[in-house]
Amino acid sequence: MKVLFLSHKPPYPIVDGGCHAMDRMLRDFSFSYPNATITYLSLETEKHPSDVKSIPPEFGSNIDFINTKISTRINPIAALIHLFNSKSYNISRFKKKSVTTLIKSLISKKEYDVVVFESLFAGAYVDEIKNLSKAKLIYRAHNIEHKIWEDLSKGESNPLKKRYLKHLSIRLKTFELTFLKKVNLIMSISEMDQSIFTKNTNTNCKYIPVSMPSNAKYSGIKNSLCFLGAFNWMPNKEGISWYVNTIHDELVNKFPKLNLEIAGSFSDEISNLSEKPNIRLHGFVDSSMDFISSHGIFIAPILSGSGVKMKVLEAMSLGVPCVLSKKAAEGLSLPSVIPVCNSKEEFIEKLSLLLVDEGLCEKIGLAGQEFIQKEFSTDVVSKKLITSLKL
Repeated sequence: MKVLFLSHKPPYPIVDGGCHAMDRMLRDFSFSYPNATITYLSLETEKHPSDVKSIPPEFGSNIDFINTKISTRINPIAALIHLFNSKSYNISRFKKKSVTTLIKSLISKKEYDVVVFESLFAGAYVDEIKNLSKAKLIYRAHNIEHKIWEDLSKGESNPLKKRYLKHLSIRLKTFELTFLKKVNLIMSISEMDQSIFTKNTNTNCKYIPVSMPSNAKYSGIKNSLCFLGAFNWMPNKEGISWYVNTIHDELVNKFPKLNLEIAGSFSDEISNLSEKPNIRLHGFVDSSMDFISSHGIFIAPILSGSGVKMKVLEAMSLGVPCVLSKKAAEGLSLPSVIPVCNSKEEFIEKLSLLLVDEGLCEKIGLAGQEFIQKEFSTDVVSKKLITSLKL
């Protein structure tokens, strides 16, 4: 089987949850189809440069990684023009003639059986690929993209920015719903997203979770909370800023020795948060696993977006106790013992309980780890993948 993956950014280095999900997809696909020959074409942007040295050596010669540089910098004139046409500016920033030429060259040299669009932005090239290839077209949906922008517009206080974000979400929704009709299969990483896709298209849609190895590493850290995410992704920036400005001071007043440890790429986007007491920014860390497992209770105060949050899965896989917002828990049928909060008051209540009860921390951490082992093992995901593709 010959497979072409098309991604809007390189999976390596793994700098955010999206890259992590892409890495797991490659591993799950390779595990399920060990004899497949894979071409992985990534669009390398200013925000997401590639690093060939970070490609896992175990992939060997079966995967041909190709990175092509494009610029997705915001062009004020182009953005203005898109205010008056029906096209999505978010998508158009990824559409380049040089990439179309490269795709044509790849397809002319190899008859692909499957083309996987790894993200909606890669779908900018769906029409060209449909015209050139008879391959089965698969959309790997990390989330419902327009929902992210819709949620961000709802949370924006600046009226002009609010209106613009709403405009972007409407245009993106139009593209997204049209794109769904052009592929043969949608593979959603969230059951909740799957149900929404099913209501909006006749295209076959399957829930294929992201596999997550379960690694027992958490040893229990007192007086420490942590969060990890890429802060060029607006929901991460919005969520941790809300937590720090709304909850942090009140919780520190109750627990003066409590520290909040924050790590992730593009931390300069939230540099102002380090001005508050008991907060430390670590910036990008080489191992998210080591960071999460050694900095106490994991919080995920996400307020917008859709899809399953990779950072939450990773924290649970390590047996780390998690306290989640309703949005962070979206798409997961979690054990009832794992705290899911709908308000500032609930965050303070649940965290206060955990900060004085190590036994409860262990109970929540174990429940999360057992949940991951049951629902997100490589074997479980591989069976779903093979059944859905039927290749």
